[in-house]
Amino acid sequence: MGEEAKPLKTVRAAGLVVLGTAGVAVGFGFAVVGALRRNRPIHSVGTVVPGRLIIDAPGTTGSALFDSVGETPLIGRLSGSASWSVELPDIMGLAVRIPGGGHHGGEVDLLFASTGTGRLTRYILQLRTSSGTGPLTTMFPLTGVEGNIVFRLDPEPRNDYRLSYSRNSRPWQSLGRVSLEPSGEPTQRSNDPAGSDDLTLRFRPVANPPSGLTVPAWVRAVRAPAYKAAHLAWHA
Repeated sequence: MGEEAKPLKTVRAAGLVVLGTAGVAVGFGFAVVGALRRNRPIHSVGTVVPGRLIIDAPGTTGSALFDSVGETPLIGRLSGSASWSVELPDIMGLAVRIPGGGHHGGEVDLLFASTGTGRLTRYILQLRTSSGTGPLTTMFPLTGVEGNIVFRLDPEPRNDYRLSYSRNSRPWQSLGRVSLEPSGEPTQRSNDPAGSDDLTLRFRPVANPPSGLTVPAWVRAVRAPAYKAAHLAWHA
């Protein structure tokens, strides 16, 4: 048994090395784009608003944050990936920070992007004109005791988003909603003196998962080097 496991471990280790190398390459690409734009390489213009996470249909995700009835304050940042200076289709994003819902009482960072919702399309990015014209998912899964978890937001009236989750690519199950305060003009910019940019508001989905859930090794191998390289280059 032990001898049979060695080749498998070797293959997994090699796979993580390949993914890590890809992550570094993506981070380098982000750094080049950031240097050319003289700001964040992606999601450079955003609107930051307070909101609430409201759980009214507790699930079985493995995280206490989503598995019990309750209401928690949060911070949301709405943005487009390319942040075009004119109105064009973009990959829409909603980053969410939830204080106190992470490991050891830390903060939780979740990144939602415009994708499909099918068993395969939930992992494929889609172009939209706004975050209110279609579903958003976390795309990259989190790991719980019973498998992988992907979260989903569906826009509703009055800046609300219906929150659901799927385990192991099964049908979506409702959890509650994310309610954001009304937003107007972009309030956070990286390259415009007319808007402030909070340097402390940097979402870290790899470092800040919800309590009870972990980031899979392959996701860390891709995301962590990419974010680190882009972060260092942007600050430099």
